[in-house]
Amino acid sequence: MNIFLIKTNKMAKKEFPEIKEKNEGKFTAWVEKNMPGKSTCAAASKVMKNTKKYKPAVVKMANYANNFGCKKK
Repeated sequence: MNIFLIKTNKMAKKEFPEIKEKNEGKFTAWVEKNMPGKSTCAAASKVMKNTKKYKPAVVKMANYANNFGCKKK
């Protein structure tokens, strides 16, 4: 039974997916250039509502921002 508890606790604690150093700030810079005056979270929401309008790389960055940076408490 102790082994079961240890395994479930490990599974419950997933590591936060880290951004590579070379990619840090790319989405924020994109937002400042293409959507001035919008917050990063608002821009991420807008991109995710119309993914066909934006490049796949921008959609991936917006999805990451929505999932890990724009959570409401």
